Amino acid sequence: MFLADTLSRAFPVNETVNDDPEMLNIVHTISKHLPMSEKKIMQFKRETELDPELQIVVKYIQEGWPKCYKKVDNSVKLYYKVKNDLYINEGLLFMNEKFIVPYSLRRDMLQLIDEAHFGIEKCKRRAREIMFWPGMNSDIENEVSQCGICEKF
Repeated sequence: MFLADTLSRAFPVNETVNDDPEMLNIVHTISKHLPMSEKKIMQFKRETELDPELQIVVKYIQEGWPKCYKKVDNSVKLYYKVKNDLYINEGLLFMNEKFIVPYSLRRDMLQLIDEAHFGIEKCKRRAREIMFWPGMNSDIENEVSQCGICEKF
């Protein structure tokens, strides 16, 4: 009885979030049906490979995050609280079903988000449905607050 109880509580030490087949299937499906052209997807892959911050995140996802927050590289500490939700699929980095935007593409994404002139709250809500980066909400607030058309909303 004690052995069965002990074994039922055993936790696999090396299990990572990448082993979740259901989540990998979801991410794969999303990456295949992203509302982006193949050219834009390739640009995201290339910029993710060139982004030093995201490459540290990729390394941590593949090799495991440090157990202690203090040992996490300072540049990626903002990703630590969502580390269990991060996935890599076909060169794209995801947080759950949202793709992570490399630093070099964030300005472009902010302009696209503001293009519809929905106002701050609707722009944030729209963006949060499909993308993520640390500080995205405040970046959107700054971008949209400078838009004369959006000020009316």
